[in-house]
Amino acid sequence: MNTDCLSQPSRECDDRDEPGSSAEGDGLPERAGRPAPESKNLSIESSLLTPDQLALLRTRTVTLLPLLPRNVARVGVRVVDDTEMIGLHDHWHNKPNTTDVITFEANTTGPLEVDLVLCLDEAARAAKQRGHAADDELVLYLLHGLLHCCGYDDTSDTLAAAMHQEEDRLLVAIGLQAIYSTQDRAE
Repeated sequence: MNTDCLSQPSRECDDRDEPGSSAEGDGLPERAGRPAPESKNLSIESSLLTPDQLALLRTRTVTLLPLLPRNVARVGVRVVDDTEMIGLHDHWHNKPNTTDVITFEANTTGPLEVDLVLCLDEAARAAKQRGHAADDELVLYLLHGLLHCCGYDDTSDTLAAAMHQEEDRLLVAIGLQAIYSTQDRAE
């Protein structure tokens, strides 16, 4: 990923049960089905994932990007373990603990240019609790970070409910199960 930590991240997660964190943004732009960005504009790397897992995450990301309510110029994704995530979280947010996703957004207007760091260890723990695969949880973290860049926020129960509804809608649109509406039915 191209995040060299020279720019300040604009998003992070404080709540271990919720992927991502608050974001600024005044409204939700209308969705427009757009073609996926060229593969040169999408990078996904991790020494923790198998080649098949990397390919699956890439395929899901390419399918997801045109569904976002913001054009995409560049997306970089890096999947790390707890140790690396703790270091990044501490460095950028002075929080020496792990988290699910940290988002480094280059700008808040114009086409999306973002680097996301996803934590595989956190995904494995949350996936076990939620009853699905860690690969699916990584997609949720990726989606959550991207939606913050598109103006969604989860700083209140009402905003979080709207964001989770959109996450579920997009997960289903790319062939995965809804996560939050499934939890609501189980409670």
